[in-house]
Amino acid sequence: MRSLDWAIVVAYLVYVVWDGIRMTKHTGTKEGYFLADRGLPWWAVGLSVMATQLSAITLVGTTGQAYSDGMRFIQFYYGLPLAMIILCVTVVPFFHRANVFTAYEYLEKRFDVKVRILTSFFFLISRGLGVGTIISAPSIVLSIVFGWNLTATIFAIGLSTTIYTVFGGVQAVTWTDVKQMIVIFFGLGVCFVVILWSFPTGVSLGDGLHLAGSLGKLNMVDTTFDLKEKYTIWSGLIGGLFLMLGYFGCDQSQVQRFLTAKSVAEGGHPC
Repeated sequence: MRSLDWAIVVAYLVYVVWDGIRMTKHTGTKEGYFLADRGLPWWAVGLSVMATQLSAITLVGTTGQAYSDGMRFIQFYYGLPLAMIILCVTVVPFFHRANVFTAYEYLEKRFDVKVRILTSFFFLISRGLGVGTIISAPSIVLSIVFGWNLTATIFAIGLSTTIYTVFGGVQAVTWTDVKQMIVIFFGLGVCFVVILWSFPTGVSLGDGLHLAGSLGKLNMVDTTFDLKEKYTIWSGLIGGLFLMLGYFGCDQSQVQRFLTAKSVAEGGHPC
């Protein structure tokens, strides 16, 4: 790592934490802290939903899998657009009308406090385990790049995130997600340009795609109905549909995002 690399990393982390703490001016009330006063624009909500779904594991894991096994796994996401349409028509307006802060608050109103505590408990356990994995995976890479101790790297990433989340509430989380998605899109664009630039002289993008296709790396539709095959269009349309309905429609990490939108229309627009 050169001095410029270190300066960029440190400046970004300091800016993210500072900007998150700056959001405390919007967290004077409970609704401001948890729901951003229901005043976020649709595009910020949409990017935040994308950032919550996307992680370093997704970026590193899916690209690695595509390189080694091809694009078959993308069929897993074919049910996602259908799930988004269903949720925008049903769940988004439902939770807005319920006037709740969390998905589990509604369960208390519908049943009792014990149901709310139980579902909240399982959400916190599953989310804690998931976040632990999400943080540890990039920490392994960063600890190798920086030469840091792995435990210290995990602590540094977790601490910086915790600081701006605790002080800034969902406002800080959402706008940090927006910044991260911009960085990700920019980084992917740079990677694409570098890949094209690295092609041997006389070799075009079409040639590269032709070679990948001949090796079976671009097979993205498998209509075989085989229960032993993990990635087919049926596993994506059926299994992926119900998985995405459960995740985006019931998981608090997603429900909280569309509850921060200005209206039902803006909450459903990103879907």
